[in-house]
Amino acid sequence: MGHSLMRAAKKAPSTSTLTRTDASGLLFKVAIAIVGTLALLVVWRPTVVHAQGAASASASVSAQTTTHVVKAGETLWSLAARYYGDGHQWRDLARTNKLGTEGAPELRVGMKLTVPSKTVVRGSKAAQVAAAPADSSVPKVALAKAGEGTLPTPPATKPAASASGSLAAQTAGKGNAAPVAASAGAARPVAPPAKSPAADNRPVAGTRAAATVSASTQAAAAAQDTSRLNLSPARGALMGEDRGMVRLGLVTQGEQVAARKTSEALTVFHRDIPDAAEAERRALAIIPPNRPVPRQGEFDAAPFLLSEAQRAASGSIARRRGASEATGHDAYPTRAIRTDEVELGAAGSTPFSVGQRLVAFGESRSADGKTVVAIPSGVLEVTEVEAGRPAVAVVRRQSGRIEGGQRVLPAFGEAAPRSAAQQLDTPDVVTSVRWLERNELLPTLQSYLLLDAGSAKGLKAGDEVALYHRGAGSPAETLTATVRLVRVEGESSTAIILRQYGHQIATGMTARRFAKVP
Repeated sequence: MGHSLMRAAKKAPSTSTLTRTDASGLLFKVAIAIVGTLALLVVWRPTVVHAQGAASASASVSAQTTTHVVKAGETLWSLAARYYGDGHQWRDLARTNKLGTEGAPELRVGMKLTVPSKTVVRGSKAAQVAAAPADSSVPKVALAKAGEGTLPTPPATKPAASASGSLAAQTAGKGNAAPVAASAGAARPVAPPAKSPAADNRPVAGTRAAATVSASTQAAAAAQDTSRLNLSPARGALMGEDRGMVRLGLVTQGEQVAARKTSEALTVFHRDIPDAAEAERRALAIIPPNRPVPRQGEFDAAPFLLSEAQRAASGSIARRRGASEATGHDAYPTRAIRTDEVELGAAGSTPFSVGQRLVAFGESRSADGKTVVAIPSGVLEVTEVEAGRPAVAVVRRQSGRIEGGQRVLPAFGEAAPRSAAQQLDTPDVVTSVRWLERNELLPTLQSYLLLDAGSAKGLKAGDEVALYHRGAGSPAETLTATVRLVRVEGESSTAIILRQYGHQIATGMTARRFAKVP
């Protein structure tokens, strides 16, 4: 019995201790749960509220169907930004109403659009996506305004008609233009007022009155007198010293009016409009005249027939003046070039005279040996003629080799000016080739030849002649070359080959004139 009471007394305190521990643990767990719940509520609350707000907004949008009537100036982008807060959603709006595709109608004023229900963007993001981008990333159909290009444009306001409608009436009272007469409505020029030293802007010699005018007075006068705008010279200091009015090259109003021509129209601007005579004079002053230039070189080198009388009366070149007889340092003592002086031999019974022009030439004979042709080599001018001494001439122009022993004749004839030959309907002069240079194996372009016809048959320098070749036993003729006459005499003429179509150029060929100068 006593033993049992002792065991009970020992167990009672142990039971009370366990109960307090369990209560403390329970309280600790409850505290942790409460703290955790509060933490979860703090973390999850925005999400729950945002989801509830979005759900409610979606429910409110989905609960209504919107029909919009298009007004002038609206676009698919602006409508999407208005209903959704995002202009990029214009495609859904266009797809629902079948707009923006090929063959679909365009957005028009008064059109009823069905706006599909979608989530509306709110806050600062809505303002960003609602603005249309400035670049070209958005198709034009999204930014095309309803009614654009079809709305009537307001009528342009026309200026009130002037009294006469002329330029003078429109510029009346402006600058130095003449006023319009009240009765006739026509502009009449008004004589400029008489100038005085005070009115003219030039500094008066011996006075410095212009320099004493203050800057404020000048500014006030310029503001009131608008007719002298931009015509008054600037005022400034030169090298640190005030020298009064400094002219910069501008003219006064009176000088500008006086400088105008009678052909100029009165305007508020000064324009230099020359009349026809003045324009032509200015053009001729800077453009060289288009005058025909003679073919002097072709004429100087052109061969010509030499008669026996001319040959008998011709003189000769003795030697080059100042040439040494020794050949050690002068291998060609008898040859001369341009600007050299030569000594002349006797010229038959006709003496030379100072200033006389001579032609130096060599000789060539035709194939039959009957015709003598002179081949010019240069033009000389007699400079000295003294009794008992040989005459002296200077070489002015050279077309070949000039040397001692060559004959000289007084120069005759002149080069024809350049002129265009007019082609004939039918060849009118028929002749033949009389002479070709024997030293040329194959006459070609720029070669000379003589024709058996001249001025007696109407030929002139500048005429063009065609040469024809006829084969042996063939009646047909073939065009071989065309030539132009450069020197014409009574019974013969000299031509130069211009174009060549074959190589059969020979004496006896038929020649026909097909173009002649006027």
